[in-house]
Amino acid sequence: MTIDVPRSVLAALWVDALRDPEAEPSVSDALAAIVGEDEPHTVNTVDGAGSLAELLLRAGGGQVAAVLPAPGEPFALGGTAGEAAMEVGEALVVSGPPAGLPVGVGSDGAAATGSFVAVPFVTEFGSALEPGAMVAWRVFGGASRPPAVDSLGEARAGLAEALNVAIEALSRMDVARWREEAAEEISMLASSVVPPALEVRLPPGQDARRTDLLVRAVRLTAIVELARTDDGAAVNAWQADQRSAALRHVAAAARRALTAASASAPRRA
Repeated sequence: MTIDVPRSVLAALWVDALRDPEAEPSVSDALAAIVGEDEPHTVNTVDGAGSLAELLLRAGGGQVAAVLPAPGEPFALGGTAGEAAMEVGEALVVSGPPAGLPVGVGSDGAAATGSFVAVPFVTEFGSALEPGAMVAWRVFGGASRPPAVDSLGEARAGLAEALNVAIEALSRMDVARWREEAAEEISMLASSVVPPALEVRLPPGQDARRTDLLVRAVRLTAIVELARTDDGAAVNAWQADQRSAALRHVAAAARRALTAASASAPRRA
């Protein structure tokens, strides 16, 4: 089972890691982690083509969070950016720096930050054995206010409650029986151990609380996606609906946790 993090969440985490001028990670480290096995990412702005490196550095001057919208859930972004984010299911939202913080200045003399939304449009190709993806980030203006984000404590509490719901639903569905590959992952649901394939994509030295929340959330997300492929032990439509509702609740809590783990603001001097 694949345990991975949405590209917007990875981008938000690396934006924060790159804010510290004395930090070890470089922009090239960030690009390698975010791009992974994808083809090199492209960036399209209202002014033409840009680069992912420029996008990350520009985002560093503002408040940053990844949002993961889903149909039927409240979503603050509106306009074209909101429509694009809903279509893709994720976006990097950057809001102007808080009052009292300076705005960086780029090499062209223009402000190096500002409010914008970057949405990664993904085109997959290849096969299950050799998958590939082309990613084009579209940058939209707006997002003058940061999205509503739970605190790490609130997100952790919500995730803990969702974990109980997930375990009960998965047990009733007997997912481990009809999806043998899920048995080990289900046993790891409450674990914060970072899978090696994911660890290499996260910024080094990241706050342990953020990493813990992140890992638990992506594990839950992966299990939900697997469980949604079959009704398991459901014997009638009512049972299937009840289990679908439980899985939607769990998935929503996992998305909120990922947003909370991704959120950050510029460091004060």
